[in-house]
Amino acid sequence: MTPHERSKRDGTSRFSLDCCSLFYAMFVTLFSALLFLYGFFPLQLLDAGIASFKDVPDHVEHIRVNNELLYKPMISRLIFMVIDGMRWDFVAGPIGQAGMPITRSLIQNDSACLLQVKVGSPTVTMPRIKAITTGTAPTFVDVVLNFGSTSISGDSLLLQAKNHGHKLVFFGDDTWLRLFPGIFDRHDGTTSFFVTDYTEVDDNVTRHIDGELNKDDWTIMVLHYLGLDHIGHIGGPQSPLIKPKLREMDEIIGRINAKVVHWHSQNESTLFIVCGDHGMKDSGGHGGNTPQETLVPFVAIGASCPGNDDQPVQMDQIDVSSTLAVMLGIPIPASSLGSISLNVLRELSTSRKLFSLYYNAKQVFNHFKRLTGFQASGAYEKYSNAIKLHTAWLETNGLTNETVDEIVFLYTAALRGMRNKLTSSMTKYDLHVMTIAMFFMFHVLYIITNTQQDTSITPRKIYGFLIINVILWTSVDYLWEGSSESLLLSNDTNSNLILMVIVVILFGNCYLCTKRRFSADSLVQVLKSKGTTQCLLIMGIIIHALSFSSSSFVEEEHRTWYFFWTTFCILLLYKIGKSLIAQSPRHSLQANISMKLFLCLLAHSVLRQLNSTGDMYAHLPDIADWLQQQESKINMSVLLISALSILVWIGHTHEEIKYKTYSLTLYIALAVCVYLRHMGTEAVLRIPFYPTSKGIVEAQFFWCLMLVFSTCAVFRLGSTIRRSRRNFLSLLLRFVIESWVMASTMLHRPYNVVLLPIQILFSIVIYAALRGYQNRDIIIHIFYWLGNVFYFYQGNSNNLSTIDIAAGYVGVESYNIYITGLFLVINTYSAPVLAYITLLYVVTCENENPKSLDDVIEINRLYAAFRLLPLAVYTIVVSIQRYHLFIWTVFSPKLLYEAMYCMVMYIVMLTMNATFILHDKINEY
Repeated sequence: MTPHERSKRDGTSRFSLDCCSLFYAMFVTLFSALLFLYGFFPLQLLDAGIASFKDVPDHVEHIRVNNELLYKPMISRLIFMVIDGMRWDFVAGPIGQAGMPITRSLIQNDSACLLQVKVGSPTVTMPRIKAITTGTAPTFVDVVLNFGSTSISGDSLLLQAKNHGHKLVFFGDDTWLRLFPGIFDRHDGTTSFFVTDYTEVDDNVTRHIDGELNKDDWTIMVLHYLGLDHIGHIGGPQSPLIKPKLREMDEIIGRINAKVVHWHSQNESTLFIVCGDHGMKDSGGHGGNTPQETLVPFVAIGASCPGNDDQPVQMDQIDVSSTLAVMLGIPIPASSLGSISLNVLRELSTSRKLFSLYYNAKQVFNHFKRLTGFQASGAYEKYSNAIKLHTAWLETNGLTNETVDEIVFLYTAALRGMRNKLTSSMTKYDLHVMTIAMFFMFHVLYIITNTQQDTSITPRKIYGFLIINVILWTSVDYLWEGSSESLLLSNDTNSNLILMVIVVILFGNCYLCTKRRFSADSLVQVLKSKGTTQCLLIMGIIIHALSFSSSSFVEEEHRTWYFFWTTFCILLLYKIGKSLIAQSPRHSLQANISMKLFLCLLAHSVLRQLNSTGDMYAHLPDIADWLQQQESKINMSVLLISALSILVWIGHTHEEIKYKTYSLTLYIALAVCVYLRHMGTEAVLRIPFYPTSKGIVEAQFFWCLMLVFSTCAVFRLGSTIRRSRRNFLSLLLRFVIESWVMASTMLHRPYNVVLLPIQILFSIVIYAALRGYQNRDIIIHIFYWLGNVFYFYQGNSNNLSTIDIAAGYVGVESYNIYITGLFLVINTYSAPVLAYITLLYVVTCENENPKSLDDVIEINRLYAAFRLLPLAVYTIVVSIQRYHLFIWTVFSPKLLYEAMYCMVMYIVMLTMNATFILHDKINEY
């Protein structure tokens, strides 16, 4: 074998090892992320069974009471109307005064009671329905389950009503039908997933009302209107469609109230409840923890209570089920942690009121007494004192009322205290798998970042490293007090399979880590070789990851990226300015680049105002709010047409001459479809004489054109690889970029479409400015930063409410969780993925030769490290902060975002890596 052949073989072997290590590292990261999420977001279950009348006490301590007399129905009918997305000010604020005059008059005339309901996180529909009906506090796992709702197997208000002779009917959001199959005697569900439809979803409910009100074969009717929430997703609470929709709801409330008044006149007591399941953020979404999302109205028509708009009476959403159970005279759901609201039950006599409180407290205490050390708590002391005073009051036959207020206070305080303790104790983390996942992530981070190979690897080194890791893991697990309940300690088949995978990965990690050589001297040498600029960039990545230890930095992460971006641009302008002063040979080129960089900085100051994001300033008006106003529709139209025109121009200028006419026709057709799609939601000006449409047909035609584009691209790629393999990769990546941009334009809000051409232009300017640097790593750093900056320009944040749910249902006529999920991923992570693919494209175009695959592996290696570092650090942060006050409102949503971001980028990188390897193998033949 010649030296050249031996060198080639060694190079190929080294390349294969690096490539396999990268693939392995990415797969282990994906597995570790899922493993950590499983340990951090366990399903919370209360082992409570199903309540019955046997649970209604017939004694208060040693005193026997007549529970049939003290606990009996207050109403014979219940109408429960949920208006999805109904936030507090839609009834109590100026908007409600104009939009819901009938409801406001009922409240002002004391014909209805208005309470302010506090909603817990996450503020999405399915968990909120569970909270209303079961009285339990849902978790963040329910956010995922919201897209594929499964039935509630435990106790609930509806199950109790069904078991005790009530006939139930339902019309509205079919989430109820999936959660409670077989409960309703008559029903008609409407899908909640077509968020662009705000008319038919409500008409399908309203058309049943008159007929049902004239029937007497039901006692409980549940209505769930979706239109208001859908308008919020489309245009936010300031949309011109909001007030007409509120008036529509108000008229329906008036019609039902007229029948309720008629029933009352016939001594048929009826309670009509109107409430929201969650609120609506000022941007239109929901899922977070802002007051606009967590405060909703609860209007009890047929009941009255003291209170005023200035200081509204408040109750928790999980109190609804226990309160309505008392009014219906049925057992409180066994799993409920709610407290009855005396503001709705004010018509109860004193003896019935105290008995209901005792029953409610005793039912919650049955869960509370299972906690270790419950007797030492203040809640138990209040509970005991309340019972003592209650029995003393009963022994006097209720003749002394001086202590009644104190008894009520003690019961209420005890219920609140027990609930808080129970809610916190229900959160059981699987620290065993969480710590394993963390160790795996840091193993992978070391494997990715350390490229120095150690040839003197021995089994002794591997086993030594293994023992050290086991000792460290055991120590951390002990310090964090890992629970005895764990996936690792279960005997079922799935757990054993996962345990086997963990063992295999552990040995694989130990092998690859010991193959890396590490020394402090070599680390210093590597850092010295990087140069000042690259060291600053590395420091930025590390500082960003460490900043996640602060909840404020998590909420305002966009400001970190904006600071990094402006600092980099100013630094680059400074370096170019020095070259200009030194009369560089590339004087005119650098002057041109510096001018473009300055324009990028000016554009940044505008783009950061496009969507207010974060937490501190998210409520402030932004450019998007102004564009969505009815009088700004022409501006929105001009902006969208301009953005689409620039995209068409960019695509046309980069096309081969012989395909320019065909491509231009296709690009224009796609752009027209995008405009018509937004015209269907009334976001832009209508085209004269164009028939009325909701944009669904246009979106479907767009996807058909995308299929045509993809088919033509495949044929062109096949022709290119036969004719000129050298141009294959650049052409492939151009098609990938065009496809990604086209899909993003269809899914983005109309005002966000302009970000796509601007990001492409930014990429061109930045790459031109950085080409002078011999270090490729700097370019990779900056493109990664660019993707994050545009991610936040789009209005994304670490709050679940900023997810644009409407993007998941563009052009879809039947719900498909996979299509919806794909659309949401494309829309949310459009900018980071575009930055990555654009980076591959510019690198490949500059250097399309046998080294292209080496470049791609280096890009993927650094990108993988950039994404893994913040995730790995953040797993430590949330593990330490797992009992922090903001763990569920700030830290948990960010964990979901970080894990999803990492998964999306890794899947894209794995796909591109496999494509380049396949191309490399084809070139060998």
